[in-house]
Amino acid sequence: MSHFELATRLAKEEFRILDAIEISMRKFEWVPMKNIIFYSRIDAERVQFWLDKVHKRDLILRHGGGRKNEGYALNSKGYDLLATHALAEENVVVSIGNSLGVGKESDVYQGIGPGNEFLALKFHRIGRTSFRNIKSKRDYVVGKYHTSWLYMCRVSAMREADHLKRLNAIGVDVPLLKGNNRHVVVMKQYDGQEIQEFDVIDDPAGVFDNVIRNVKKCYREARLIHCDLCEYNIIYTRDKHVIIIDWPQAVPTDHPNAAFFVRRDVENICKFFERHGVVADPAAIVDEITCT
Repeated sequence: MSHFELATRLAKEEFRILDAIEISMRKFEWVPMKNIIFYSRIDAERVQFWLDKVHKRDLILRHGGGRKNEGYALNSKGYDLLATHALAEENVVVSIGNSLGVGKESDVYQGIGPGNEFLALKFHRIGRTSFRNIKSKRDYVVGKYHTSWLYMCRVSAMREADHLKRLNAIGVDVPLLKGNNRHVVVMKQYDGQEIQEFDVIDDPAGVFDNVIRNVKKCYREARLIHCDLCEYNIIYTRDKHVIIIDWPQAVPTDHPNAAFFVRRDVENICKFFERHGVVADPAAIVDEITCT
């Protein structure tokens, strides 16, 4: 059963239970009953009934022994449902289809928007491979004593949505942002594949120049550096355009490690296109991008 189908079957009390747990997970790894009672605004004697119902639907996790010592947390399915239900209420997404891809830190699904427009829904899954490792590296969680996976996924999605909005405004070739709720970013879907999947690229020098032009525009006008630019983050479309994807980790050009990041991005691109016969000087390109 899809998130959309399940959401239509949930009672309003079930949504209030999920909302109450989500709010309390800002402070608790396992949310105590008293917080759920307080934030759900459901009579104390009825809360357990609705908790059991939501748990049976596999939308939350239960921890601890005995009713008095139990704690609760959203699982990814419950968080996905809250986000997709909100996007449907906002009329951003009408339905969700098949998976378009699974990455280390995200799942992408096809969606349909108003007017039957094809969309890509990116569900951020920060920390799926190693929560502790991710927590130590992400600058937006450093120094926080309690950081839930829910918070990290939401902030990652918000950062990506903010970056896309800025880049859309100045015409950088990135996905067109359609919406964002919690840990989900909704974008226009493009008819293409990762450029690394192509054995032959028509006019590789022209495509290379286009990528570098976008990197330069991003740096100079949006004051952003991608920080993970490579052949896996460039979509080559059927009509021979490039779309640069995956922007949550982008940093501003005044970041302490900005010089290293922009150099690494450029070197990655030069290395890939060298395999397609394009010879370029990464150092000279970096100088051209960063000179003021």
